[in-house]
Amino acid sequence: PIYKIVTRQMYLRMRTRVAAASAAAMAARLVYTQSEASSESKLKQLRSKDHTLVDHWHGKKRVRVLKVQRGDDENPTHMISEFTVQTRLFSPMYQKVFTLEDNSELVATDTQKNTVYVVAKRSRATTPEDFALDMARHLIDQYKMLSAVEVEVRQKSWERARVHGIPHEHAFTRGSEEVSGAVARIERGNKPEVTSQILGLTVLKTTQSGFTNYLHDKFTLLPETTERCLATEMDASWSYSPTPNTAQVDYAAVRNAVRSELLRGIFGPARGGVYSESLQASVYDAGCLVLTACPQVTKININTPNLHYLPYKQLEQMGEVFEDDVFVPTSEPSGTIHCTVGR
Repeated sequence: PIYKIVTRQMYLRMRTRVAAASAAAMAARLVYTQSEASSESKLKQLRSKDHTLVDHWHGKKRVRVLKVQRGDDENPTHMISEFTVQTRLFSPMYQKVFTLEDNSELVATDTQKNTVYVVAKRSRATTPEDFALDMARHLIDQYKMLSAVEVEVRQKSWERARVHGIPHEHAFTRGSEEVSGAVARIERGNKPEVTSQILGLTVLKTTQSGFTNYLHDKFTLLPETTERCLATEMDASWSYSPTPNTAQVDYAAVRNAVRSELLRGIFGPARGGVYSESLQASVYDAGCLVLTACPQVTKININTPNLHYLPYKQLEQMGEVFEDDVFVPTSEPSGTIHCTVGR
């Protein structure tokens, strides 16, 4: 009868499906077993001896964020701050990540990246120092296993645009390549330590500079001069005296004063300038001016690689007169000059 034929066909189909499902399950168990065995036998170390892990930290770098602080109906002016952030986390507990392949309680670098944007949302900071402090305080408070935190922040220069001489409410133009920076370090149980930075401050003066009376031997080819261009791309960093409350420091005001005194030390008065016997003498003079003008600063580090502008005296071979007016810019190779001036 037809119903028996149909029933038998259904039975055969069901039996085929059950057999296929059983085979698939066996294959899956086999793959899992092989994977488990492979994981257990996976090569994880090449060393034959453990040595001392002398130092360690981990963090995230090149995290970029733009914070827009919008005005209100009474004052619709916007303010912007563009920061590039690097975090460094320290904890004795994290030695096991390096030596025992144990990642438990490790704050992932991606987590640190995400934290930058959360802190940017909450923070009212407009200086790299204040944003670095906000970041460092958040991390040390959030993660109790950390023994110390360092946050380095660099701020790009944006200037408010002017239209027909009027400052625009919400438009900006990129400023110079000079960068404002800061590093905030907090060790658990201690007050924050802040180091401020000016990076890439490029300066040039076209007279009132010379270089004489240096050592001469058979390798010396540089001629002495009492008239030359002096130029450098300066990096400076400075630390602060301890204060009862770090928030009391007006970092923007200190930065402006430091920058002003550095320029005054190299350039001199606007009328007549100041003569530079060497770049070394000028940057030391500038460092002393900074410490005198800024009582909050304990010491300042100044790095000044030379930017050379070589006199093009070949003009005389072509019937022209060189009058300290035509130079060839070059930055390689360059002298590098460093000094630290402290109280």
